[in-house]
Amino acid sequence: MGDSDAAAEYRRQRERAREVSRRRYRDYLTAAFDLHGAADAATLADVALNTLTIWQDIETGEPCPCSCHPRLPESDLHDFGFRCNCSRTSEDRRRAWAEWRSDNDAFWKSPHGQEIIAARRVAEAELVAWLAAQEGVTVRSHGGMAPEQWRGEVDGHSFYFRERHDEWQIELDMRPSGRFADALVGTDPQGKPQTEPRELDEGDVIAEGTIYTDSYGTRPVERAQFIVDTIRNHLARQACTLHSEDLSSLQALLGREVRWCPTCGVRLAKP
Repeated sequence: MGDSDAAAEYRRQRERAREVSRRRYRDYLTAAFDLHGAADAATLADVALNTLTIWQDIETGEPCPCSCHPRLPESDLHDFGFRCNCSRTSEDRRRAWAEWRSDNDAFWKSPHGQEIIAARRVAEAELVAWLAAQEGVTVRSHGGMAPEQWRGEVDGHSFYFRERHDEWQIELDMRPSGRFADALVGTDPQGKPQTEPRELDEGDVIAEGTIYTDSYGTRPVERAQFIVDTIRNHLARQACTLHSEDLSSLQALLGREVRWCPTCGVRLAKP
């Protein structure tokens, strides 16, 4: 399955999950409105869901993907939220945690789990081999899902890459922000999460986009190449002085306006 096919299938899966979660939350709101004696509770539930969760671009009409808006679940995690741990007792959580660990261990010992582990080892070896040949590139950590995160250095500049909900962002020249957030460090015997405050780093956002950006890739080595290329393109444009000079002679030679710097590729004028 190619990247475009995989992306299309992922979008279809999310849409199916949204349809199911909308139906579940509509029933949930309808029951709540009925409980309070509201007339036509089902219509009220539709209005409430539409008002809260449907946000569209004012020019294109496309659904807005920004996480600043309330959104319906896009997967069946915790039964679309209706069986979240917040609704369980301590005993329920302990039992669920024990069951999860048992199921998780069994999965990774299964043939399918072993295939995934083997594929990950191959992908990691491919990444390590590529990094070994890259001068000036260090990856200190990478991986994760929702978000996927990478940290390291490129040509002396520290970076942080993060992707969540199909949107990625790269920050450069990381430094302490003075802000703190609770970081998950484990769980207690009852299965409750344990956290501790950690200072957040921040950098200059140099690029952002979606997972459908050209060359984004699916394998770790492809992602690393994408991150490094994006950072180096940015650094080249920052260092380039050609496009700040008088380009009238070049425009006269071409017979038209120069819209891109011939050295670093930065856009000079809108088409």
